[in-house]
Amino acid sequence: MYETERKHLVSAINDLREWKLLDPAGGAVSMRLHDGNILMSCTRLAFDRWQVSPRDFIVLDPEGDIVEQTGGLGASGTPLHLDLYRMLPRAGALVHTHAPYTLAFASLGVPVPSVTNRADTFGEIPCLHADDAAVKAAFHANPVPLDLPKGTVQRPEVAAVNVLEYRPQLEKVIAPRASELERHGLAFTLYRHGAFTVGRHLEETVDLMLRLEETARTALLQAQLTGGVVYPNRLYEPERRSYDRATIATPVSSYLTGRD
Repeated sequence: MYETERKHLVSAINDLREWKLLDPAGGAVSMRLHDGNILMSCTRLAFDRWQVSPRDFIVLDPEGDIVEQTGGLGASGTPLHLDLYRMLPRAGALVHTHAPYTLAFASLGVPVPSVTNRADTFGEIPCLHADDAAVKAAFHANPVPLDLPKGTVQRPEVAAVNVLEYRPQLEKVIAPRASELERHGLAFTLYRHGAFTVGRHLEETVDLMLRLEETARTALLQAQLTGGVVYPNRLYEPERRSYDRATIATPVSSYLTGRD
């Protein structure tokens, strides 16, 4: 089923790998099909160094039940993909990577600043927080029932982080921004984990991940060139549209502690 879409997803994954955005550290790519089903990369593709064929995907319905399985199961992050498609009706594709420069910001639990014009259309790029180790330890000590999608790898301790910690944050932080997908894509990171981009179609979503990594890399290079100062874009803070260089220069130490 969905032969054309499968080939399209293979091409997108090959581009992400070539641009060094997908690597054996992990990740997942999915797209919403014309009938509402979800075509998603399977677990273990990262271990296979993203050497992907059209069979290395799984087709899920919007609830996560299996429509067609020609490869493995969906990765442990499948519940997040399904949640985002449910919360964002205009979402046509999702890309999740552990790209290195974006991961540097995620490792500190801080948002990625917009320092390039190609990142302006994101608006805010928040970091969602969960203490993976603590959540997994608590789950092992006191397991709670989790209704996991049949099409995802059954790792309940990982699913506990996604379902119990990240799902409420998606509802609070990302879902209210659904209307922004009429104009531009969205991006966010997960603490110490990686990045997500959400677009209206696959090509846009892949490009958004490249833009996200580009602005993260540029911000880190800015700090090296300026002796520790990042110049974030203030386009999305209307009250600060009239400014001079002194008002937009933000020391990295101040930025990382959440202070302007």
